[in-house]
Amino acid sequence: MTCPECGGELAKSARFCHVCGWDSKLAAAGSASSTAGHRPLWKRIVMSVTLVITGLAIMGLLLVPRGEAQEALVVGQMAPDFDLELADGGQVRLSDLKGSPVVLNFWASWCGPCRKEMPDLQAAYEEYGGEGLKLYGINAGESKVAVQDFRTRVGTKFPVLLDRDDRAQVAYKILPLPATFFIDRSGRIRAIYQYQMSRTQIEAEIQRLLAQP
Repeated sequence: MTCPECGGELAKSARFCHVCGWDSKLAAAGSASSTAGHRPLWKRIVMSVTLVITGLAIMGLLLVPRGEAQEALVVGQMAPDFDLELADGGQVRLSDLKGSPVVLNFWASWCGPCRKEMPDLQAAYEEYGGEGLKLYGINAGESKVAVQDFRTRVGTKFPVLLDRDDRAQVAYKILPLPATFFIDRSGRIRAIYQYQMSRTQIEAEIQRLLAQP
């Protein structure tokens, strides 16, 4: 038996070559690793086809037009009606508020931007509530205890509605929070903000609502 590296004579059943140091076990391990690294052709074909099909499926989902249920509300359309429980007790139906300008602010206690705009909403409620403005916070599915604790910590006094089963969120196509809708006396949406508002924006929209007959 000869060494495959240097051609020197190897002793029977010898692992090492005493001339060049060749190791039969290391050579065998390297050969096995090299073979394992190459998948059979049929496996490579199956994997390629699977990746192509998956990619096409994802592209198809992305290119499918959004249905009516997913389309966002737009300024000018009537605000969807709802009947929700007040955190302090009682019920509010939006259609019963016609004749008054209404502000609806969708929020949650875990939403940072919601917390930041709460003091400005509270200030607007205190300033314009006496002029007939109706301002409601609509909580996104949290418990009454969590809502009341949040209101105590933040110091808000404007009424909060509990959207326990997400009906209002679905009707208003809410995706990001906070989301605020300014609704005129006839029940029509006049402005939509799907992000944190500044106090200037809040006051400008409220003044515009109050100025409308």
